[in-house]
Amino acid sequence: MRAALLALLLAAVPAAAQVPPPPVQKIVTAVDPLTIELDDFRRLADPEIWRDLQVRRIEFREGRTFWRLYRIANTRRPDGPLWLVPHDNENAAFQAAVYAARSYGGVVMAVEEARSLAGPDSRGNGDVAAGGDVDPNRNFRPDTPDFAGAMLADLGNPARLSVALHTNDPGYDAAGSSCLPPESGEETGKGTISVLLCNDLYMPRRSIAGRWPFDDTDSVAIVSYLGERSPFSGFCARPLSDADFNIMFEHVVTSDGSASNFAVFRGLPYVNLETQERGVAPDQLGEARSRLLAMIDTVMARCAVIPRLSLDLPEPHERPRRRRGR
Repeated sequence: MRAALLALLLAAVPAAAQVPPPPVQKIVTAVDPLTIELDDFRRLADPEIWRDLQVRRIEFREGRTFWRLYRIANTRRPDGPLWLVPHDNENAAFQAAVYAARSYGGVVMAVEEARSLAGPDSRGNGDVAAGGDVDPNRNFRPDTPDFAGAMLADLGNPARLSVALHTNDPGYDAAGSSCLPPESGEETGKGTISVLLCNDLYMPRRSIAGRWPFDDTDSVAIVSYLGERSPFSGFCARPLSDADFNIMFEHVVTSDGSASNFAVFRGLPYVNLETQERGVAPDQLGEARSRLLAMIDTVMARCAVIPRLSLDLPEPHERPRRRRGR
């Protein structure tokens, strides 16, 4: 498996550079999710949620960075997507991944910012020997094969569907967009992920009806495509468009080290789902999580052939009713 992943990692690298580094030692520990003293797990401290889910902690150092990952596998339904949560501070994304693994099976791979045991979660991993924080979602690179290999160890051959889950800053900076100004009443903000944004990297396809969850322009699927091809060459682009998704088509020419760029250069089945970061109060997490789960349901119906299982969750964790219209 590691050899296959190294081959994928090195696929887009010139032959002279294809010298794989020696493997690093990984410490893998089985853990009880109900006893993990981390915010993500404490918020889901219900035995029903974790029934049939096996959790392992994976720790290793690669180069200057120490990594702590959590692998959450559905033991009753191991076949299913690979759910990726690269950013530790995107709490609703973690919850949606756990719920999705219960519903559709498969494996969750989530990054824990290694200092979060003693401080707040963050987007980047600051447990480094030198230099600045490392963004996990810019670390799928040939020179960091152990991180990418650990995150994608369950990819399989042929590759299973991978679904990345994110929450993002609300709105977008209109100064960084080549689109027309936003319509009256539509907010701009500090984010860089919105179906209102267009530039050399992103081309938007906005939902026509704008029904929930796409009444929020920050709730989008990002579909990557290679520069010389059509945007609709991206994985599942046409079905998601037919489902009236908000879509940001990402025009990829050279890799930025993200999982989406890794996937598109290798022809892997991959979808990136994003929604607005709303906070960590239960209702705020519930709203963001529900939007991600609604998008996941459509992706699974239109882009995968895995039958849905019942969530079978206790009352406090049920999703809110969908809103009508905009």
